[in-house]
Amino acid sequence: MRLKGRKVLVTGAAGFLGSHLCEKLLIEGSGVRGFDIFNSGKKANLSGVLKKIDLVCGDVSSEDVVARAAMDVDAIVHLAFPMELRRRSMDNRAVIAALAGLMNLIQAALRRKAVLVYISSIAVYGNGQYNPIDESHPLEPVLIHGAVKLAGENLCATLSRSHGLRVVILRVADIYGPRNTRVSVPIKFLLQALRDEPITVYGDGSDSRTYTFIDDFSEAVVMSLLCPGAIGEIFNIGGDECVTMHQLALEVKKVTGSGSPVWFKDAPAAGRRLVINNLKSKKILGLKHSVSLTRGLSETYKWLLDNPGYY
Repeated sequence: MRLKGRKVLVTGAAGFLGSHLCEKLLIEGSGVRGFDIFNSGKKANLSGVLKKIDLVCGDVSSEDVVARAAMDVDAIVHLAFPMELRRRSMDNRAVIAALAGLMNLIQAALRRKAVLVYISSIAVYGNGQYNPIDESHPLEPVLIHGAVKLAGENLCATLSRSHGLRVVILRVADIYGPRNTRVSVPIKFLLQALRDEPITVYGDGSDSRTYTFIDDFSEAVVMSLLCPGAIGEIFNIGGDECVTMHQLALEVKKVTGSGSPVWFKDAPAAGRRLVINNLKSKKILGLKHSVSLTRGLSETYKWLLDNPGYY
């Protein structure tokens, strides 16, 4: 009950990350107000906690709605982000909505003197000039998603300097687990194995990534709220294991017992590495990434078996 007596506003509460975070915050004793527009989030994701949280249906780009939702909170965790931008769309309205929503939350946090945890992405680093990537790596996003996340970081940093915004920025790596609405690579491979389809790897299988199980992400947010030394800092949030796409496919076969073959498809820029240095989060936040890739895949696979109609 490390957050007993505190109240946290979670935007994007009905999504993959948000629904798990709401569950974690309740376990830690926090009051929770969920905020979602339900464009991509599902109320079913919150079925286990609906009676335990306040739930606001609204758009973060609406200043009045955000102000009312944040009027009595101690912290804000900003997860909401337009799905169009994750799909590499250059939708002007989505960009404006993302940044306007963040500004509304910043203003609400300043009024309440609340901590704002801004969820950014390793997409701000672009293709990566060196590995493992630490927080001082050059910021050269190559996707619109990363560019907008970086713009959000700059807004937070500026308002921290000029107005004393109490902000923590988390640059998260690829996160997977039950209810992952983005259909990430681990989920895609698990679904292919479950359906006895070929596990499709793009390139020669040598591309490598750092993956993070959802429980470790939720713990990182909690520690960001608990640690006074986190204010004003930026942290990479990623697991300890780095695997190639071929290794991931083989691990999925092992976990599921599937006989699916692994197929390789031609793709440009094979052999890319995007490995995260998480030492700062361990040193300052005290994080311990407790969920191995094998365990995370196993738990996700069990959930897929129990929820066959989710995707």
